[in-house]
Amino acid sequence: MTYRVQTIGFIEETIAPSFTLPSAHDGKPVSLYSFRQRQPVALLFVPWSAHGPLVLAQVEALLPGFLDAGAAVLLVTREPITDAPAVPLVLVDRDGQVFRRYECHSQSDLCLFGLDRYGAVIHQAACRVEQLGASLRALLDAIEFSERQCPE
Repeated sequence: MTYRVQTIGFIEETIAPSFTLPSAHDGKPVSLYSFRQRQPVALLFVPWSAHGPLVLAQVEALLPGFLDAGAAVLLVTREPITDAPAVPLVLVDRDGQVFRRYECHSQSDLCLFGLDRYGAVIHQAACRVEQLGASLRALLDAIEFSERQCPE
């Protein structure tokens, strides 16, 4: 799924693989790489489009916190979500290639990743929709902690 790179001495970091997917909002391609060295990323994989509205409501409740932390929020779905907002960005992975690359195989679990501004994975979790609020809070905490450790 990810790439290990040696950063300082014997410290290794897991770097998230980049991808480009179309936005559900306007169809324009969005690349994960375009966020590197600019801002951290909260990356959520939503396997069922039926969960989309519920996930969006949960994300929108914490969106001010993510934005205050300077983070981009990307939701990756298999099918477009009706009336997808511009923020958070909803990306469509119709063939499931990015889902597989990130090892999000479960049809019932959401996968969450926190990436620092350099693409290193700082948080990784899987949860059911019912647990999403707490999982998003943990993801936000990880991003905020990472930003405090290395402010730019």
